[in-house]
Amino acid sequence: MSSRKNVVYWHETESVTPEPPLRDDVDCDVAIVGGGYTGLWAAHFLKEAEPALDIRVVEAKHSGYGASGRADGFVTPTIGKDIQALVEEFGTRRALEASQAVGRSILEIGRFTRRNKIDAEYEANDYLMVATDQAQLRRLRADRELATTIAGREQPELLSGSQARELIGSPAILGAMRTGGALVNPFRLARGVARVVKERGVTVYENTPVLRVDRGVRPTVVTPGGRITADKVIIAANAHQFTFEAFRNKTVPIWSYAMVSEPLTEEQLGRIAWEGREGLVEAKTFLTCARFTADNRLMWAGGPALYFYGRDMRRRRMNETRAYRELHKEFGRFFPMWRDLKFTYTYGGTVDVTRDYAPHFGSLPGGNVFYGYGFNGNGIAATHTGGKVLRDLVLGKDSEYARLLYVDDKHRKQRDFPPEPFLYVGARATTRLMEWKESRA
Repeated sequence: MSSRKNVVYWHETESVTPEPPLRDDVDCDVAIVGGGYTGLWAAHFLKEAEPALDIRVVEAKHSGYGASGRADGFVTPTIGKDIQALVEEFGTRRALEASQAVGRSILEIGRFTRRNKIDAEYEANDYLMVATDQAQLRRLRADRELATTIAGREQPELLSGSQARELIGSPAILGAMRTGGALVNPFRLARGVARVVKERGVTVYENTPVLRVDRGVRPTVVTPGGRITADKVIIAANAHQFTFEAFRNKTVPIWSYAMVSEPLTEEQLGRIAWEGREGLVEAKTFLTCARFTADNRLMWAGGPALYFYGRDMRRRRMNETRAYRELHKEFGRFFPMWRDLKFTYTYGGTVDVTRDYAPHFGSLPGGNVFYGYGFNGNGIAATHTGGKVLRDLVLGKDSEYARLLYVDDKHRKQRDFPPEPFLYVGARATTRLMEWKESRA
């Protein structure tokens, strides 16, 4: 390996001049906690529906700094990591409604970037869900059967190993399923959405961490420099959602890691079939994935899903040697022809994982504090859909989005994680259990 930058690759693709922090007490119609995708899309759709609304967004760092700006950039139709469980709980019709809504978001994000001249490096390339052993092949077959059941029509046949390797020439691939989707530069997308909402009159305060949200007839967002009193508040803090009292045991931050190479030469690119530039995702819960960036770097991401005691999210966890050791091992298995490839960026970030591996939207008792979180590492398209959900919940509209299975009601309850030290023990045991189950699927 060459010397590496322990910084997020995407963050170096666009310069940032942060907005001023909140330095006063203000009043508005809607306050949004979190300047990532969920909060920004909610602001966008609210402003689009009701242009006169005074909307204020507060962000601890700058828009796109967190999970939104360090994602792997896969825009997928994922509605949850355990789709079978969602079907069993809500039925095929409601699962189809959620799947179709998120699928539309993939296309709408592309149109949004073109219409607003956001250079988010959007590529409608689809992606391949690949199998590298017999257990994963069985999972692909089961996923295809489930997709057929949900959609009510026969899905395309799985690709054989030889067919899949014609698309992505990795000797590790034994079969694949092509899935609709796109690739983006996630940081540029987040910065672009932030620019658009600001141009439409939304105020964004950056470098403004939120200390707490005081609930009441008109809730108050409390920060070190001032307070925002609003008619409605949205808490969309992603992996930091647990820092708010009402969500203390609803999510855990799980670390995921990535490596980004130097740009590949023409000779290196010529060693492998990958002309379509599709994303690659391994068919397992704690996935490994790969993709090209716009300048032909290779991103290799995933590795072990790590939880650190006490929900530790300190920056020093970016430099976990064991995570990169595992990533390098897997990279060599997939792409032995690229053993000379130098990775110049290594970094990590946290994913907001829920007990049911699916997003949650709704309102807290009292009805004027709303929330959206729990994307479990698959949020680029789902947060766009979630912005519409939050729009309609805040505006009190009985719409198709307000009725999606993601919305909590008396029939769908949020399940809590246990407190420490049981959480730490349970997180480690769950990871091992999932790996064991998948090896025997």
